[in-house]
Amino acid sequence: MLKRKLEKQAALNEDVKPKVAALPGAINSELFPKPFWVNFYEIECALNKQLASLKKPKSVNCIYNPLEYAASLHCAYLRRYLKGRKQLMFIGMNPGPNGMGQTGVPFGNVRTVRDIMQLTGDVEQPPFVHSKRPVEGLNCRIEEPSGVRLWELFQELAGGSIDIFSQRCFVHNFCPLAFFDEAGRNLTPSELKGAFKQQIRDICLAALDKLLVLVQPQLVVAVGEYVFATLKRSVYCKSVSVSVLRLPHPSPRALNNTNWAGKASNVLQQNNLIAIMRNEF
Repeated sequence: MLKRKLEKQAALNEDVKPKVAALPGAINSELFPKPFWVNFYEIECALNKQLASLKKPKSVNCIYNPLEYAASLHCAYLRRYLKGRKQLMFIGMNPGPNGMGQTGVPFGNVRTVRDIMQLTGDVEQPPFVHSKRPVEGLNCRIEEPSGVRLWELFQELAGGSIDIFSQRCFVHNFCPLAFFDEAGRNLTPSELKGAFKQQIRDICLAALDKLLVLVQPQLVVAVGEYVFATLKRSVYCKSVSVSVLRLPHPSPRALNNTNWAGKASNVLQQNNLIAIMRNEF
């Protein structure tokens, strides 16, 4: 009788133990300290849950979240390039259809992720796939112009090495979601309407502040006007010890965007950021 009661209690205790979800590429063990990138990813996962609870407006036909269906590649990116705090953090807007939407890596056009970063991982499918926006992962043959421009410039300025760039710098996207209308047209967060637009901004900003507190960058560079304007609401970025700068967005859709590499290089040079990207001091 006593033996049965003890067995029943043991089973009950086992049921109430918190279950830790397996993270791609992470070792879940109480014997080892949690890797820095896992702390970052856990904040992203909490953000995913909040965003999933929102009701999308009729103007948005479908939403992709590559942090979920491309989690394997995304975690490979974090595991390699986010091993600790960074001095300089670049913040983009949201996934491009043929960049992060395929690879889970910010501005991550396939050639950069596969051939230069040499990241590998499985890419699954969003719950609903628009016929004009297929997800092919590392097999996608369409380049993401923004990703090509950004990573090629950063690699060049860092002396030809993204590994050197990543010693003190990190690239992240403000919002993990890609939005498409009925025709399959890409909708950026700045093009959303009404309460949904504000909800996306406020939820993503709250998560970003948590990520910034974790990473502790002294310099935050907004890639594009939308992120720059949004960062004015950031609690972390209001600190007197943090500098916030704006880099033109590399998208061909952006206005007055000819010679993007030259304009971006000038901004980085004028603010003494290239030496940081080269890990020179």
